[in-house]
Amino acid sequence: MASISDVAAYICMKYPHKSELSKTRLTKLVYLADWKAAQQIGRQITDIEWYFHNFGPYVEDVYDSVRNDSRFEIVNTENYYGDRKLEIHIKDDIRPPHGLDKTEIDIIDSVVKETSNMYWNSFIQHVYSTDPIENSNRYQPLDLVLHAARARGGALLD
Repeated sequence: MASISDVAAYICMKYPHKSELSKTRLTKLVYLADWKAAQQIGRQITDIEWYFHNFGPYVEDVYDSVRNDSRFEIVNTENYYGDRKLEIHIKDDIRPPHGLDKTEIDIIDSVVKETSNMYWNSFIQHVYSTDPIENSNRYQPLDLVLHAARARGGALLD
């Protein structure tokens, strides 16, 4: 499994709209990568134990990982409405992370490509339309691998 900070670093490097990489969007992008990996390869990319918080998947693991990793800087700024927003940036002199394999990179690339042109409302709708969110109760853990297996008719991938 890849480290959370390596996944976050790769997303920060590849995401074309750097000012959109808020704490929340980055967390949900990591969720989407884990969800797509569960569907395609039968496991998550990270070891995050996802949780259905209020309206969607959320954990502090992503933010805690980047906050404690010197490759990142966190910029306190405002969103379009004047509300506080934490943007996550990878420092310019950072080389690509080495903890991701080709399959993981391909999955993350597809998530970035699929979501990078979505405005916030479309992006959130996309996240909320995933099977683990649509078919789970709030304030419960999300077993992405189990949801992916159920969607395949109960078959777990090796």
